Amino acid sequence: MIVPLGHRLLVKPEKIEDIDPAFAAARRLNLEIAGNEKTREQAAVEKGVVVAMGTTVFQDFGGEPWCSVGDVVGYTRYGGRFLTDPETKENYIILNDEDIICRYAGEKNE
Repeated sequence: MIVPLGHRLLVKPEKIEDIDPAFAAARRLNLEIAGNEKTREQAAVEKGVVVAMGTTVFQDFGGEPWCSVGDVVGYTRYGGRFLTDPETKENYIILNDEDIICRYAGEKNE
């Protein structure tokens, strides 16, 4: 299990296959996209679900936290670092709190 520390958040990004029609069509046809191309496109995804938060997240900015676990958020393009959970093999991105740029109101993923 990946546990974010300090001012970092763990976010499960949307899968490129779920938001890009070309990648979705390729998946339906059982075509494999070249690894480098898929990795580069996945890095451009800017939306995901907050999975966990460090203990000092948003404290430097005062006021209320901008988001909570389960919220769908937007984050800076190409920000953070991609990680794979060694137990579940799920892909995540770990971001600094300042890289969260919006919360999608009305969207929650529990």
